[in-house]
This record gives sequence, structure tokens and C-alpha cells, in this order.
Amino acid sequence: MFNKLSIKADRQQIEETYGALFQFPDIYRPRNIINGLEESTVPIITSKQQNTISTSIWGILPKKFQGDWANFQKHVNTLTIPLASLQTKPWYAHTDDTDRCLLLVTGFFTTFISEGELLFFHMTQKSGEPFSLAGIYNELEDGFITSSLITDKANRTITEVHNIGDQMPIMVPGYQQKDWLDHKISVRDIDTAGATHNLIAEPVSEDFFENVPTDASENLSGLDREDFLPTTLHDLLYSNSINLAN
Repeated sequence: MFNKLSIKADRQQIEETYGALFQFPDIYRPRNIINGLEESTVPIITSKQQNTISTSIWGILPKKFQGDWANFQKHVNTLTIPLASLQTKPWYAHTDDTDRCLLLVTGFFTTFISEGELLFFHMTQKSGEPFSLAGIYNELEDGFITSSLITDKANRTITEVHNIGDQMPIMVPGYQQKDWLDHKISVRDIDTAGATHNLIAEPVSEDFFENVPTDASENLSGLDREDFLPTTLHDLLYSNSINLAN
């Protein structure tokens, strides 16, 4: 489960990266943590408005749902949805009301269990620039947009920093973004495995998630890498960039 993202880029940088403008620029703010376990928002670009950056509630809801977001997510968690499940045409798969989108982030958090200890990593580009994650979205009858992060089978690299599940977010490289937003193109015909984003793994403590306000945009608190990381991960994470291509 991937339930925490980050978006630390400023508004101008995001708009320049994607050649799109925020629909509501005054409400955007950088955040160290987008906590999906709370009712949080994430910037997205939708298939229907590719020159606009919309604000979406993270965790897709049925179009006619009238209840509380938190109550729905407690029983049917839709922060992440496996890519394979889209082929079975469940309620959240493509309909006239549900289509593809890009979630705009500067990082996502992974969890690794080592000898009974939970380790956490922030996966981000060394440059700090934003990148895109594959998603789907819909617009509710009250006008709010909700979205989900699409995941796929984790490759060998991501399993070095995430071993509590076999999935990983799908990073969509710039040259494939228009294809992802075109629902007429099959998702299996889009080569996202060749994404060239070089990510680094920043270790963070469990206390970080408790002590850092979700609207804070300061730098992540560092840890002593020798004390925090398993020896087998040290060279991988600190001597090399992490490349999430297979």
C-alpha cells in the first residue's frame, strides 16, 4: 500500500514542467506529506482538461456516493488500484464518468521491514523536480474530483526499499503522458517500464510522519545512514541513483 506522497515543488515550477495552469492557483501549497489516510488533495491533470491542473481528493468515490469519504475508505480503500484490476471492468474502471489522469508529485514513500524493524524511504528525483504517476479519476455530482493511484507489479529495484507488498506506482515519462491520458490506447500498449526517472531513496524516521505537519514544505529531516539502513542496502541507496526501469 502506498498511502503517502509528497509535492514540494512550487506552483510555477509545476506549471512550467507540464505546460498547464492550475485551475485554482490560490489554494495550491507545497507539502512534505500528502497523507492519504486523511482526506487529502493532490494536483492532477485529467484526460479531459490536459492544459489545466485540477485539485483532486485522493481516493476515488462512486459518482453517486452521498456518504462520508473517510467511512467509504475505511471499508473500500481506493487510494491505490492495481492495474490488473482495470481489465475486469469494476465500478472504478473506465466509464463515461471515470477516465485516466496523472497525479503530479515530487515523491512517494515506501516501507521496508528488516529484522522486525520498519524502515521508511522517500523516493524522489535528485533534482527535486516533479514527476507523474498514473491514475484514474472521476467527477462527483457535487463537482468534486476524486482520484486513485494505479500500481503495477514491483520491479527488482523497488523491492529493495519496499517489501510489504508486490506493487509499485507507475511512473509515466513525459513522452508517454499524452498516451496515458488517451483512454482509446490500451494501458498495456503504453511503455511505462522504460521510464528514465532516476530516483534516490531518502531515509525518514517513523517520527517524521507524526511530527511534520502535512502542509509543511521544509526539507525532509535527515537520519544517520549508517545507523538507519541495513548494510545490504547501503551501497545501493547511497552510492547509486535508483532507476525504476526494469
